[in-house]
Amino acid sequence: MDVEATEILRLYKNRDRAEKLIRDIKEGAEIRPMRHWAEDAIRGHLLIIFLTSAIANLTLLFAKNPLVTNLKVLKKCLKNLTLTIVYPKNRFRFAVVSNISPEIRSVLGNFIEKYGDKELGLRW
Repeated sequence: MDVEATEILRLYKNRDRAEKLIRDIKEGAEIRPMRHWAEDAIRGHLLIIFLTSAIANLTLLFAKNPLVTNLKVLKKCLKNLTLTIVYPKNRFRFAVVSNISPEIRSVLGNFIEKYGDKELGLRW
């Protein structure tokens, strides 16, 4: 080949970056198994998974000091979040978010705090 070593190294690094992106999409979004056979359905499925991954990665990018950098771990932490809606008799309903881990707090910041109810004792 009539290519310099720096060019070969650059091409190899780009290939590695693309492979890591595809691996992250497969593992984090759990792309397998895909149960579609029509071409438009497959493209739509891949588009939704790509957009999900992009939104999650942008969230991690804009977070201040995120403890989680992997989409798979972030998804595991988000599954532990619990939303409880309480309907007291003759009162307004209210929602409480619980199981907020430090990883979620580092990614979502103060946004998640406004949904946690700090005045439960005053409502009863």
